[in-house]
Amino acid sequence: MNDAVVTVDALHAQKNHARYLVEDRKAHYLLSVKSNQPALARQLKKPALGAGTGPEPLPCSRTRPRGGPGGEGGAVDGLLFPHARQVVRIHRKRRRIGAEKWTTETVCAVTDLLAHHASAAEIAAWARGHWIIENTVHWTKDVTFAEDASQVRRHHTPAVMSALRDLARATLHRSGWTNTADGRRAHTHPETARTLHGIP
Repeated sequence: MNDAVVTVDALHAQKNHARYLVEDRKAHYLLSVKSNQPALARQLKKPALGAGTGPEPLPCSRTRPRGGPGGEGGAVDGLLFPHARQVVRIHRKRRRIGAEKWTTETVCAVTDLLAHHASAAEIAAWARGHWIIENTVHWTKDVTFAEDASQVRRHHTPAVMSALRDLARATLHRSGWTNTADGRRAHTHPETARTLHGIP
């Protein structure tokens, strides 16, 4: 895992996780920060890094991918998190399914990488890559296939069922279905499911 960059959501923004990645595995991290790290979250949400008793910022970089969310980042000292050296604020607009209005949110993250090792554009690309996986894999499994609601617990059955859901998702994708939920509804009968898998 040497020099790998691990991107995870706020659930894993734990100090011992950060120490394990950097000190034991010689890897790097990009961690989203939310209220489960209240002191760090307050520090990152200040109007300007370095305001009051907060960390003092070094030069800030900005990026706005074409057609994508904008963001800013800067190297700082004094962050309340192990090995953290850069702060990232991602400003993005989103609209929930069925809603008419767009909302704007700012997501904060930290990384142990210094600015000359990871630019704002690189960090933004890692963050987008993480959420592509969240939206195309985790959301589909949790919502479309109701994996989180599953009551299957015995032996290896949860792992087997998860593998079968992955197989169904991948098969629908390879068959041209861009909406997994629609594809699943179209193949609820055994005959259509067999056709999807090429079984006569």
